[in-house]
Amino acid sequence: AVVSTQSTGKDNCMYQACPSADCNKKVMMESPTEYRCEKCDKLYPNFKYRLMLTVKLSDFTGNEWVTCFQETAEKLLGISADDLGKLKETNEAEFDTTMNKVNFSSYNFKIRARLESYMDESRLKCTALSVDPIDYISQSKQLIEEIKLLEG
Repeated sequence: AVVSTQSTGKDNCMYQACPSADCNKKVMMESPTEYRCEKCDKLYPNFKYRLMLTVKLSDFTGNEWVTCFQETAEKLLGISADDLGKLKETNEAEFDTTMNKVNFSSYNFKIRARLESYMDESRLKCTALSVDPIDYISQSKQLIEEIKLLEG
């Protein structure tokens, strides 16, 4: 779907995660130099940043909040999670600029929508599977072909 981004939820967009390759769980600071992963039950001297970005997407049918995880969020923002985490720690203004630069821009998203129930209340949960810049030339060719089909 070709959609435009309206806003990003930048307050809780990243977390400190376990540095082991097969674990993405949040770590807790044990001391200023040690971080504990409850899943691995180990102490680590460092952590890695993980992205979990919520983005409000809109098109002519309406709008929806969509969650972008690590790879799709990095591709959308054009910056790695570690670099973004360092920016947040050292330069809040530059972090805000990086987060805001995707607002009101158009992208081609592939989204998975799932209906979830919690306490007898259903809600739609959307996750971005991929995000790509719009290829206006191929998009225009596709629209021309669809118009020709309508003309008969």
